[in-house]
Amino acid sequence: MAGKAYGLAARLVGEVAKPRLVSVKPEDPIEYVRRVMRDYGLRVVAVAERGRLIGVISRSEILTVTGTKSEAKAKDLAVQPKVALSPDYPLLKAVREMLSVDEWYAPIVEGGVFKGFLGLEDVIELALIEERSLLESLKLEDVMSRNPIAVRIHDRVNSIWRLMREYRYAGLPVVDDRGVLVGIITQYDLLRKGYSRIHLEAARGHAKSPKVSNVMTRPCTYLYPWSTLLEASEIMVSRNIGRIPVVDSEKNKHLIGIVDREDAVRALLR
Repeated sequence: MAGKAYGLAARLVGEVAKPRLVSVKPEDPIEYVRRVMRDYGLRVVAVAERGRLIGVISRSEILTVTGTKSEAKAKDLAVQPKVALSPDYPLLKAVREMLSVDEWYAPIVEGGVFKGFLGLEDVIELALIEERSLLESLKLEDVMSRNPIAVRIHDRVNSIWRLMREYRYAGLPVVDDRGVLVGIITQYDLLRKGYSRIHLEAARGHAKSPKVSNVMTRPCTYLYPWSTLLEASEIMVSRNIGRIPVVDSEKNKHLIGIVDREDAVRALLR
């Protein structure tokens, strides 16, 4: 490129995406894939052979495997990405395509060779540098999702898993009987605890599903309606978290909304 371009609209995918070259091979056992995703904190991993992309596996898919004794291989869970990008693809066009299919990550492929992923956090991180004043001008009450689905501390994980699958949520806030925020439960929490399909579908008997209180993260980070999108963006990027609950006040901590990476990016596009 001639000169240095600034602003989201001037960027190409390859200029913004951070190197994410961790991948697994088609014949790798699922337990190895699970360990890679857990240890690296990955939300999605590429399945590649001799550098060529075969497919991708998300946390949601890895959690559906019955257990550690499964004979399944990475190739058995790999799916074709809904969006695949080239390094020279316009950034904003790429992001709009990702949001249209509700994907936070899209693999970057050049000549069939896997080059990494573009993640929504890459866009947010760039905005923290080049659109900082815009992020600071937006309040969370203007961009957050209101009346979010929440779960209770004594709910069973199997019911939470059904919600995650039905609504394609990677995380849900946890409240007590008064609606006070007490934590958050995410797919990573399930993965970190070693849960698999047998735990997530169990409802009774010896295989009774564990309670949310045994799995969730607490205390969790939260913000307020008057907090800025700049604050939320800095937290999401620096702590590698996908969503932040919004409460009415420090005293009451009643859950009133949630803001995630998609909300932040959509606000930038507007």
